[in-house]
Amino acid sequence: MLVGRLLVDGDLVSLGYADVFVVVREGESGPGPNDWEVTVRTPSAHPLEPGVHVLELDALDGSRLSGRALLRFSDGRRHLFRGDGDLVGYRGS
Repeated sequence: MLVGRLLVDGDLVSLGYADVFVVVREGESGPGPNDWEVTVRTPSAHPLEPGVHVLELDALDGSRLSGRALLRFSDGRRHLFRGDGDLVGYRGS
């Protein structure tokens, strides 16, 4: 799912590209706490501290999602978050 707007801990992040990848396991109605991740690419450096962050996302399909996620990787322009709790607002496809 492509992301058009992203806030990290309440701060708007300028996006070059962002998506949400969700895994829903057989027999489940939604992703588990660690079954989603967000990949972000920014047009310029956007430093983020290692650790857990609160993400708020507006997807291009109109979905609004939020949840806690651990910053797994960042080089200043590319960032990878892994879910660390429920992905609020996820409705499946």
